Amino acid sequence: MSTQTSQPTRSFFGNVFTRAKSAFAKWREVRQLDSREIDAVARDLNISSAELVSLMFTSSVSVESLDKRLSYAGLSEEALAVSHPDALRDLRRLCSQCLEKARCARDLRHKRMATPAKYCPNELTLRSLAREERLEQVLGTPDRLA
Repeated sequence: MSTQTSQPTRSFFGNVFTRAKSAFAKWREVRQLDSREIDAVARDLNISSAELVSLMFTSSVSVESLDKRLSYAGLSEEALAVSHPDALRDLRRLCSQCLEKARCARDLRHKRMATPAKYCPNELTLRSLAREERLEQVLGTPDRLA
């Protein structure tokens, strides 16, 4: 029985160690860039340097959660990258900076779709994009209407 209780502890510390190791590796990469390079990349992406650094340290949990939220809304990341690149960038930015990552991951794991409106900063945008997508499917794209 003691084997069962010690296993999760090692797993927890193993995960913390792995995440810390990954963060340090990313930090070393960022430190190799000078501030002008970081500023230039941030300008190209139309975000602040602080937001760029924050995005560079985004956990895979945020990325997975956003992927699932997009999927549940009936949206494709690839299609959004073409049709609404600014909206996708903002969705990613907000997701990476969200303080409710654990709650979001838990809700997604349990398929609780009613609660995101209470805390998700992206929920209104996702609903709007999904509604627009459904309208385009029903009415056809502007290219087909012309």
